[in-house]
Amino acid sequence: MKGKLAFFNLSARSAKRGFTLVELLLSMGILAVLLLLIVQVTSQTSSVWRRTTARADQFREARDAFESITRNLSQATLNTYYEYYNSAGQARGDVDALTDFTPASYGRYSELRFVSGNAATLLGGNGETFPTHAIFFQAPLGFTESAGYSGLHNLLNTWGYYIQFRPDTDKPDYITGTTRYRYRLMEFMQPSEELNIYEDPDDWIESANGGTKSHVIASNIIALVILPKLPTQGPANDPTVDPDGNKLAPEYEYDSTTVGQGAEGPEYNSLHQLPPVVEVTMIAIDEASASNLEQINGTSAPNLGLNALFDSAGTPEQRRDELEGLVGYLASQKISYRVFSTEVSIRGAKWSREQIAF
Repeated sequence: MKGKLAFFNLSARSAKRGFTLVELLLSMGILAVLLLLIVQVTSQTSSVWRRTTARADQFREARDAFESITRNLSQATLNTYYEYYNSAGQARGDVDALTDFTPASYGRYSELRFVSGNAATLLGGNGETFPTHAIFFQAPLGFTESAGYSGLHNLLNTWGYYIQFRPDTDKPDYITGTTRYRYRLMEFMQPSEELNIYEDPDDWIESANGGTKSHVIASNIIALVILPKLPTQGPANDPTVDPDGNKLAPEYEYDSTTVGQGAEGPEYNSLHQLPPVVEVTMIAIDEASASNLEQINGTSAPNLGLNALFDSAGTPEQRRDELEGLVGYLASQKISYRVFSTEVSIRGAKWSREQIAF
């Protein structure tokens, strides 16, 4: 009995024996390696997250501006109606002395206007200051600077978008720092009480360049490409279906007061008509890339080859190659960029082949 009890006590003491020093050191070493791996993985994940978040923040302003363009453009209107034309193709509303007007035909007419194309041409500047394209139109956006009209949400406005290379001289005085020169996306907003399309149709966007009605909605936007076009899908053999997207504006120019660049026949006549679809493409670069370009070029616009681009619509493949050529150049210069592109359907467009011929 004593022998069994002694054996039991010995086994109990053996069961309570702790780790040896070697075992503890080995365990601590393994734990240290695991902790080191966890710290490295966590650090790398955090770094990737910060870079990704920073890139998203960099282009958030551009994304918001792009959404603003597409939203407002979709509401463009001409408010067309039928009008008498004389034998010279003049509408009754365009002839000063109506006593000399003799009706000869009947056709669509509008005092409003939709125009897009080369920004430097439309704004009276140069391609370095106003690169790529611009677009101007009327839409019932309800913008007014008079408090008495603030509740009228369908008031008509002249609206537009273009890119300008300019300093940030319009920043508030309380924001300190050096003046920065950047490409900036400008939004032209003409309040309803100053709408001048009716009384001054030849200079309806004259205040866009350098006027107080234009303001910056996004910085570091280097390209804005506007392509008005017909639908790409529809009934077979329908001439108003344009798979290549180049029949209305083969050189990216569109003006609703003319028959248009693509007026090979009445089905492509843009006179007093809105394009059914507008393809909008915008390219933004990040602030770090813009800052590097400013260090190299100072107050001068950087030469990104934009003047030689986007002047011929061509085929979808050619347009894609031209865009890829530009972003390829940006990548080769280590310029971080983002491309935004979509097709905007204009609600007020009712494309018709019933056009008067002069």
